[in-house]
Amino acid sequence: MRKLLLQVICVLCFFWGMNTSVQGQDIHYAQFHNVPLYQSPAMTGLMNGDYRISGVYRSQWESVPVQYRTFGLGFDMKVLESKSGVLGAGLFISRDQAGDSNLSLTTINLSAAYTLRMGKKSLVTLGFNVGSGQRSFDFLRLTFDNQFNGDQFIPDSNTGENFENTNNFYIDLGTGLNYRFQASRRTKLDIGVGAMHLNQPDQAFDDDDEINLPMRLTAYLNGSFRMNAKSDMLIRGLFHNQSPYQETAFGLGWRYHLSFKKSKETALSFSTHYRLGDAIIPMIEIDYGPWRGGLSYDINISDFNVATNNRGGPEITLMYIITKVKPLPEYKACPIF
Repeated sequence: MRKLLLQVICVLCFFWGMNTSVQGQDIHYAQFHNVPLYQSPAMTGLMNGDYRISGVYRSQWESVPVQYRTFGLGFDMKVLESKSGVLGAGLFISRDQAGDSNLSLTTINLSAAYTLRMGKKSLVTLGFNVGSGQRSFDFLRLTFDNQFNGDQFIPDSNTGENFENTNNFYIDLGTGLNYRFQASRRTKLDIGVGAMHLNQPDQAFDDDDEINLPMRLTAYLNGSFRMNAKSDMLIRGLFHNQSPYQETAFGLGWRYHLSFKKSKETALSFSTHYRLGDAIIPMIEIDYGPWRGGLSYDINISDFNVATNNRGGPEITLMYIITKVKPLPEYKACPIF
């Protein structure tokens, strides 16, 4: 156990040294460990159960006029399971909206992954996803210099602007690889990498332009380690690179098990994440049977805190895992004489 913890700490140090800037172009989540399908398609079907439903809501920078709101909903399941491995399939839908023009991004991603059992404690998963995205904005909510006559604003006047297209639709591709070490239900570690936007889709609203969405490369870890009968240590790390932007985050936490009653297992977790150069993120999570709920808050510490007054924003996650009741083995009935 000590050797494994030392390896994990070394990986966290690797995350620290990779970069000192933050804020990628894609949506980012504080509770990235609770948004598995967004984290990597290799997390599809990788669960202690048969079906998983997950949701996330994030609000950012409410104290400034360009606040962001993000919704995400995921579903994944085990499609086929054998002694050698598991085939999983999933769906993740997200919507992000920001600013006066309601600049929005809606994505729908289908994912599939195969998990290969490498031994009693090791699993390797390869996943892929294919999806679509749509960006749009409402130019009627914007104001322009031509609408001011020098003394007052005239909303019905000519803007002097020509918006032929306010929507952009694209196809998106991604892949991921995950390694899981699982000694028990409470001691496990996921280490993975992913590559999103492999085809670098065009983001331009004008057909005469071409603005490609850069590929997003991801490395992450998420582990829990049983410390004693009722306590677990939690350790997490995340690195995004989406040229020219990068994000590094890592955190530590503690989980205390309140009850081990079957189907009513209860645990309370306290963690703190640090997004390098950007935010300190305290969070609390509660597990109750198949349910998990999480609440976190970004305390902004970047240069932007002049406007935010340290108020980054809240994030709420909810997860529900369904486990099918396994049928009893067949038996031969006793004949009636």
